[in-house]
Amino acid sequence: MARTGLGALAALLLGWGVQGVQAHDLRPFQEAGRSHVIHEDVSPSGTEPINVETYVPAACTAKPCPLLIAIHGLERNAETARDNWIEAAERHGLLIAAPHFDRERFPTRLFQQGGVRDEADPARWLYASIERFFDRALASGRVAGTGYVLFGHSAGAQFVHRMALLMPAARFTTAISANASYYTLPLRGEAGGFAYPYSLGGTPATEVSISAAFAKPLLVMLGERDDEPTHPQLNHSRGAEAQGANRLARGRHFMAVAAAEAARLKVESPWREILVPGVGHESRRMAAAAAEALFAGR
Repeated sequence: MARTGLGALAALLLGWGVQGVQAHDLRPFQEAGRSHVIHEDVSPSGTEPINVETYVPAACTAKPCPLLIAIHGLERNAETARDNWIEAAERHGLLIAAPHFDRERFPTRLFQQGGVRDEADPARWLYASIERFFDRALASGRVAGTGYVLFGHSAGAQFVHRMALLMPAARFTTAISANASYYTLPLRGEAGGFAYPYSLGGTPATEVSISAAFAKPLLVMLGERDDEPTHPQLNHSRGAEAQGANRLARGRHFMAVAAAEAARLKVESPWREILVPGVGHESRRMAAAAAEALFAGR
């Protein structure tokens, strides 16, 4: 990921936090339970305050814990995205952060699609805001390790897999895309005549960057019953329909294309497809399945 100017921005944010400590501790993850923090950041919309919902288990007030960042879906409910992970946070000792990207400032082209078509500078893509928040989380002294887990469901899954493809240098240790409505196929040229967001056509992606993306862990989680071709939130654009009739079919198509492209590039990829039995388009149950896949037996 391009880092030009990010250090200066991080320093500015930290300085802003220090100035405000006397009135209110602006560092994330300082108290047990549900809370939130305002993260000032840049995006294709300009300089924006982003509300980040957080959760800290009691066990994580005495020691640093791993961080999971949850990206909400189309309804933009960051509190739900956070709360879906509370049980896993208590069981496995995790800090949870869920940024809120509201519709008014972050419409589809900026949220699910990251602002890639609006900005030539990757540092201004919305995906980069996750990295800058992680800098702030590390500075809080509460986060264990040097990376984070990134999870998204539905529209959030679109955000996550596109960030994984376009910003492979980001510090996520595992990215989890659950029940995306459609995908950006990992092909540099237009796929079936469709450029970004249906393929990487028209983006700065190169064979080197795609190979780097294939080399990092991505879990594509698919609900066995998320196969309704008439689901009210299913994308029915021509580019999406070309990937399959429903989310389950589109996810399998994405993974088949990815496997073929990784083989062509001679990358031994850790990408995995996980079918979740008996689950449809349900964010809470998909979060629970992701927690089981990642942390059970840890």
